[in-house]
Amino acid sequence: MRGASPIALFVTVTIAFYLLDPSAGLMKVIVDFDRWEHINGSDIFNVEKLRVRKFNRTLSVLNGTGALLIDLSDKYEYGVSFARSAQGNSQYDAYPMKLASRPFCDFVKTHYHDYQHLFLNFTNLPFVPDGGLCPFPKGEYWVKDAYIDSSVIPIVVPEGFWRATTELRIIETGEIVARGAMYVKITKEYV
Repeated sequence: MRGASPIALFVTVTIAFYLLDPSAGLMKVIVDFDRWEHINGSDIFNVEKLRVRKFNRTLSVLNGTGALLIDLSDKYEYGVSFARSAQGNSQYDAYPMKLASRPFCDFVKTHYHDYQHLFLNFTNLPFVPDGGLCPFPKGEYWVKDAYIDSSVIPIVVPEGFWRATTELRIIETGEIVARGAMYVKITKEYV
């Protein structure tokens, strides 16, 4: 491109950038909290004071206080599975994306540790260093105006209503001792 004008060079580089990463600057993912359901496990978690509320016209947030009533160790395993309802009619189909169940301390050392930067500013949950944190301490934990940073949602995740179901199991017996579900709506808009 010898002798090309700076504008032509900029346009060429911009087009090449979009060809290499077609989602860059073209589409934005919007994640909106709907609700949190505590299905069972009130002898382990007390989350009756957690609520989703509208923060502004476009953003819902999670607020409140919850209590972890026991220390969580590798006696338990924890995982998250996802399901999608394209129509929003509460008919959810399992989605092949999940955070696989693993011993609780291992889950905290990996997934919690990797994503804690997204929520530690909104809560008093403990910081997990590289070496992990085991057992995870019981206590009262608060959350204030927490939202989901949509930049962590891959652009390939389809729009619709989503349910993220969490399960805590006793490893020895496989018994589910606590279960909860977070519901969100994912939309996309062109920018």
